Amino acid sequence: MERAFFEKLLYEEESPTLDVKSRQYPFANAKEDQKSELLKDILGFVNAWRRSDAYILIGVEEVRGGLHKVIGITATEQLADHSLQQFVNSLTNRPVRLQYEAFEYEGKQVGIIRIEQQPHPVYLKKKFGKLKKEQVYVRRGSSTDPSKPASPEEIALMGQMAGPQSAQLSVEFADTERDTALGAKLTWDAELLQTPPFDQIPDLELPPHRRLSIGLPAIELDPSNMLNRNYLRALANFEWFRRLFRPVRLVVRNEGDVAAKGVRCELATPADTGVVLLDAADRPDAPRRHYSVLQSAAIKGIKPQFRRTPGEVTIDKNDERYLIEIEFGDLQPGRRVWSDMFYAGKGESGEFELAGQIYAANLPQPKKFMLAICAKVSGTTLTVNDLRELPEPPA
Repeated sequence: MERAFFEKLLYEEESPTLDVKSRQYPFANAKEDQKSELLKDILGFVNAWRRSDAYILIGVEEVRGGLHKVIGITATEQLADHSLQQFVNSLTNRPVRLQYEAFEYEGKQVGIIRIEQQPHPVYLKKKFGKLKKEQVYVRRGSSTDPSKPASPEEIALMGQMAGPQSAQLSVEFADTERDTALGAKLTWDAELLQTPPFDQIPDLELPPHRRLSIGLPAIELDPSNMLNRNYLRALANFEWFRRLFRPVRLVVRNEGDVAAKGVRCELATPADTGVVLLDAADRPDAPRRHYSVLQSAAIKGIKPQFRRTPGEVTIDKNDERYLIEIEFGDLQPGRRVWSDMFYAGKGESGEFELAGQIYAANLPQPKKFMLAICAKVSGTTLTVNDLRELPEPPA
């Protein structure tokens, strides 16, 4: 959220589009009755009669008729966006579009929940805490009264106003090893490795006990275990890549009520920011001290052309930008599809953004989104002796 917009919200009265809370909602390790307060407020905003997104500001004290007071919460009290979304959407009849953001204002931490305009009514599929199954809770004015749910007439009108819906898609970073969403920002530590120039890195040599008495290397006759004399140079390149680059994976989720057809993502970042993007095919293999001549000499046929599969990544680079293209295919309501991995590296510490657009046949126009990566890069050096002493990397 931009500071100017946040300050504008501080001047607004509580309404069907704004609520302020001085304390964080009970969430982690809380009982159902406690967590149902948060759930009630979110459902109330989803079902409210409004024309814009709604916001809950946490760590802000209400001042009626004046500027609300920012008192803040601790950083440890901030909620995780993916945990909140998983909690809400595991209980509701349809996916709820909301985001949680940790925001800093004048040195104080604030939590912001944004609830988008979306199809309703939304209700619970089962009883939870103090909230009843299939009751349509709605915010009226500055509060949501659970004893006054929407009337049958209101519910019918909500359904009529929803009408035909276009696809509702979201894009996040994802864990590279598990099917878990990580939000819109990543932070990682990396190393920029300096090694001697390749022409100054010597060939790998046989141990002394395997050399001829005149000092020449012994002749290896076993074609399945030949010495890789290029090993140290390959190891330097492998270590440079391994320490600087990090794997990246994305997940697209259909949060709407209709299937999304032919979903495709494009993400771009300028080429002059020190960022390098590579697909998985560009990752160097772990080098081996010995290799098989029989394997390396195997004749490779022409790579067949397969139909692109959901999640396949293509990276294109020109003088101005990197462009990542990912095909996700068709997504039924509630379905998530993960991309293949690609790799990102930055030569110095700093944040860079991936400006994205997501396309679908039933989106009236591409949906824009932004992902950010913050890299903390330190410099390290390896000498030829350091390379010799490194263990052979696992295959």
